[in-house]
Amino acid sequence: MKRYIFLPFVAIILILAACSGGSNENEISKNNLKQKIKQMEDSISKIQSDPQTGGKLPTLTNIELINRLTAYYQAFPKDEYSADCLFKIHMKFGELNAHDKSVAYGDTLLSIFPNYKNKDFLLESMASAYDIYILPRDTSKVRHYYDLLLKDNHVTDSKKKDIRARLNHLNLTFDEYILQLNSPVIQ
Repeated sequence: MKRYIFLPFVAIILILAACSGGSNENEISKNNLKQKIKQMEDSISKIQSDPQTGGKLPTLTNIELINRLTAYYQAFPKDEYSADCLFKIHMKFGELNAHDKSVAYGDTLLSIFPNYKNKDFLLESMASAYDIYILPRDTSKVRHYYDLLLKDNHVTDSKKKDIRARLNHLNLTFDEYILQLNSPVIQ
């Protein structure tokens, strides 16, 4: 009789242990992924600071970092660290001149984490990508991201003035705009 009482008790303990172990495994997995990202970032820093390599980073190294950042984001999409991962992916794709992918990850970051700590930098990067790198230029996208940036309370008045000036001359390419700014005749 004692055996019949004991078996359900053991089963309940095993079930509770299995349920509580999942969150611990989740933390181990998070920490493991973060550690792999940090190792890759450290390796990249070493390569970039090495005078023998001239700071030239192999493309595969960047792709490996992107893969690790993406793995973290996909495993923990709502985690705050995922916002940093998305931001780093955005920046890395920009460095690789994969601007379409860069802005796609930037948009993902803005939609999931609308109050991201580096939102002003991200918005400026997005506007610049559409203004300078993505062809044909999409001035509606440039205007969209600059308008969002103008609404950001962290942007200085001086920066807002520069943004408004750029918006007033969106008919010019970025290079044409810079030439106009540097010309002795004010137009």
